[in-house]
Amino acid sequence: MARIALLGFGNVGRAFARHLTTGDAAGGGEHRICAVADISGGLLLEEAGLDITRVLEKLEHGGLLSDCAESGGMLPVDDYLNALPAAGIRVLVECLPTNPVDGEPALTFLRRSLEQNVAAVTVNKGPIVYGHRTLTEAAARSGARLAYSGTTGVRPPVEIAGCHILDIRGILNGTTNFILTEMQRRDLAFRQALDQAKEQGIAEPNPDLDIQGWDTACKILILANEWMAAGALLSDVVRIGIGPETEALLHEARAKNGVVRLIGRARRSDEGICLSVTPKICLQDSVFHSIEGTSKGAIFRTREKGEIFAGGVSGREAIAKVILQDVEAVLTPRDSRPGA
Repeated sequence: MARIALLGFGNVGRAFARHLTTGDAAGGGEHRICAVADISGGLLLEEAGLDITRVLEKLEHGGLLSDCAESGGMLPVDDYLNALPAAGIRVLVECLPTNPVDGEPALTFLRRSLEQNVAAVTVNKGPIVYGHRTLTEAAARSGARLAYSGTTGVRPPVEIAGCHILDIRGILNGTTNFILTEMQRRDLAFRQALDQAKEQGIAEPNPDLDIQGWDTACKILILANEWMAAGALLSDVVRIGIGPETEALLHEARAKNGVVRLIGRARRSDEGICLSVTPKICLQDSVFHSIEGTSKGAIFRTREKGEIFAGGVSGREAIAKVILQDVEAVLTPRDSRPGA
């Protein structure tokens, strides 16, 4: 059994906790959440006389994490992180909101976990965009492992391991794909489709990171740096989002029996790795033509095996399963993994 700590206890963190306790992963007793924190501080559950089920119940009824600290005080986040090794924590799962400016404070929190030989799993794009090298170097020094499959919207297929990747193209953002789908399916203007996405809880109250293409830019950057050794920065991504101006492109697509999708792409060229995010017309022979709503997907073009498709990860329950897969990965000895 592995003892797990959570840092970030919003919708994704709670979905992961529920998945361990009541979902497909429950019953085996292999892993247990023994500590939980948000940006306000954290609790070592056993010291507080609590278990994760009681904490979830409190929060589901409108309580705060601090309300759970009845028999054990909340630790500041720094003290919480320092306490993890002595508490026998083997993995920190970090689910804090993404900071698109510099990846902090999650970047520092993850680095400190790795430096203490506590493995780290994150679904937070910011630290990987801005601190991938810092984190991988910290992991190499301590021997702890880092996994971040949940940051990109797709889980790269195992078949691409060891392949030379020539090109990655993907629909990586569910919010923009939903908006574009509704505009085309129901002949809505951009503002109408965006309002519908907000009403259904698909778009954030401030959707700029999605509709301006930042989220997709972060995801294609992470994929390119990991699988193509791009060594790129977010400023290297040519980025065009969607908006009212996209309506003209939709009219052009209809005339060709095509659809518009927001595509992130990383492509090898004579100049290096070219990174872009832009709305594209996808004709009926494109795999992206049938990827609708909040669904995602990507194509990895390899020198050795041609094109390999990877389905996307959408919804909190699906992300919770990806987190658990990453937890298993960081706990697996390197020499026992296939291809290690």
